[in-house]
Amino acid sequence: MKRAAIIVTAVLALIGIASTATAQTDPDSPAAPLDGTLELHLVDQSFDLAPNGTIELTYRVTGDLETVAQLAPAPLAPSETPDSTTPDEAEPPPPALTARVINYRALGSPDELAGILGPDPQPARLPPFIDGVDIFDIRSSTTLISPSEAVLELSIPTDTDISIAERLEFNDDGVHPIVVQLRVDDRVVARHGTVVERRSNTDSTPPPVDLSLFGAIEDPGPSGTDAEYSAAVKGFSGLVADAEAVEAPLTLAVPPSVVLESVDSGAVDADDPTLLADDVLLAAPATPFDVSSAVAIDRVDVFTRQLVLGEDLVADAIGQKPTREIWPATSELSAPAAQTLRELGVRFLAMPADVYQETIATDPTAPVPSVDRFIQLPLPGGGEMPTLLLDENLGSALTADATGAILAAMTSTEWSVETIATLRLEQVAAPSDERLDDRSHLIAVPGLGPFDPQLIVELERLSTTTEAIRFSSARDLTSHTATVDTGDEPQLPEVAGPSLEARLQRLNDVSDQLAPVASMLPVGDPRPGAWAQRLDSFVSTAFDEESVDAELDELVAEAQAIRAGVIAPEPFTFTLTGREGSIDIRVGNELDEPVDVVVRLTSPRLDFPDGDVTVTLEPNDVTVVPVPVAARSNGTSPVMVEILTPSLDPLTDSVTLTSRSTAFTGLGLVLTAGFLLILATWWFSHWRARRRSTSTDTPAPEPVGTE
Repeated sequence: MKRAAIIVTAVLALIGIASTATAQTDPDSPAAPLDGTLELHLVDQSFDLAPNGTIELTYRVTGDLETVAQLAPAPLAPSETPDSTTPDEAEPPPPALTARVINYRALGSPDELAGILGPDPQPARLPPFIDGVDIFDIRSSTTLISPSEAVLELSIPTDTDISIAERLEFNDDGVHPIVVQLRVDDRVVARHGTVVERRSNTDSTPPPVDLSLFGAIEDPGPSGTDAEYSAAVKGFSGLVADAEAVEAPLTLAVPPSVVLESVDSGAVDADDPTLLADDVLLAAPATPFDVSSAVAIDRVDVFTRQLVLGEDLVADAIGQKPTREIWPATSELSAPAAQTLRELGVRFLAMPADVYQETIATDPTAPVPSVDRFIQLPLPGGGEMPTLLLDENLGSALTADATGAILAAMTSTEWSVETIATLRLEQVAAPSDERLDDRSHLIAVPGLGPFDPQLIVELERLSTTTEAIRFSSARDLTSHTATVDTGDEPQLPEVAGPSLEARLQRLNDVSDQLAPVASMLPVGDPRPGAWAQRLDSFVSTAFDEESVDAELDELVAEAQAIRAGVIAPEPFTFTLTGREGSIDIRVGNELDEPVDVVVRLTSPRLDFPDGDVTVTLEPNDVTVVPVPVAARSNGTSPVMVEILTPSLDPLTDSVTLTSRSTAFTGLGLVLTAGFLLILATWWFSHWRARRRSTSTDTPAPEPVGTE
């Protein structure tokens, strides 16, 4: 049975047991005041405790060790030598050095951790104690480093039910406070508080909490200054250093432009085969892109092309293909945009809590929903988009300033134990139907940049010794993270991001002007592709309207310069003396490059058997284009000459030539006249013959006579 404190106190009062039993009666009584100049700093411990298991604690002891604890022999006086020392003058034995270890009832919530961890835990904050043991003569467990520093290693066995004096009694599962007192001749000279988790039944024990690290760099955009890009490169190189410092995979949202700038500047070694080898690099468009704005104007095609381009740029730069599985929703996102992302392969959104509160939460003043489970957001096309809020609260300890302040007040082990205990107690304090939920934390510092890895390195080390937490890749979180019920019906907005309707009209107009010019350029010319990419990039809200207009004006001017380089032929008159012939059209090219054009001729009296003629104009030259022609009749007629792009867009003003056709003069006319004369003679002869025939066949009238 348990040794309740009141029973132990009564028994000890009767039998007067000392040492170990004393530790169980009144562990923090004023009769044993904190005294001395020593401090205990936790540098390692076992967090998990199985029934009848052993607690392992390692401390760094600092202070005046020689005076208070006499861990080092006092120096001899100059006049003293070993030979002159008599038995009566022998040094007195050092004082008894004891460690008293006390355990307390399990905690019920993270708030109960306040004031009980680290040096000098507050007795008033501790729950009722359960048991205590004394470990005598701990000098043998102490390694002296210097007169002011030593390492103390303690192993404390535990048991259950009817506990024996040398073991701490643990009967109940849970997170239990542990206080260690360092005693010199039964005077408390240092105290320290920590916690362990006693667990026995895996069916009722909450599952491990998954931790994943997340970092992001803001894209300076196409108009970013040198200072902004320098800061972005510094941030990316900081995340690369973090990835090298920790074993766990780091998830990075870094824009392609920053990756390229980091490689080009030498801040990141693209030839390093270990560069982000085990980490997760998220896909991003080549140009900063508000997907919500793009979807609103039905330009998903542009967003997709920019996304693929961004993936290719990063893969070419560092040899690692980014993944689309996670999308950093660091700004407002519309429901149609989330639907598009889902169709492009995004499995879940990683969203800062403030973005959720501002754009999705039904009550922005309400507390932020749980950051350790997915929130399901409905999509217009059916289904849901899982969304995990970034844990910037835990991440706030990982900034350089915060880490420095923490390490000035406690060890990285003490912080890590407190963090593990907090995560476990959050599970313990959860409603019964949520207590066994799988939970994950996507940890990011406020601002989502690089972090100081000192605390994470220690937390990661302890994670390998406990089943309470584990570090995981963010891409694996969907397979072992539960969904939280927010109590309301969160909805992504129908529309988000700046409107691009007016800009889209201008982009379409410029695209219509560039397309005909693109058809004039040789196959393989890079400019059409570059123009298309630039037009795509201008759908990005990273550009302001003034910048877009200026860029578009440059593209139009470039296209117009190419068009203006083509010179139409001068008007002239030509004569066709036969039914068929050919005329030469002289088209000039004042450009320093060849271009393709189409020559088209039309006339009411002439035919052009070859139709439109496509020709390549040589640079800085006049190209003679022979055009076959066939006359349909004689006479003078206009011939219209048009110079078109290969896409049949007019390049120049039309030119009118004059045609004179004499195809039907000479022998042709003689033969025609002869034929007409023969025809007329035949007709006249035929007419006279018919007339005579008619006259012969008519009877003569009888003569009139007299009788």
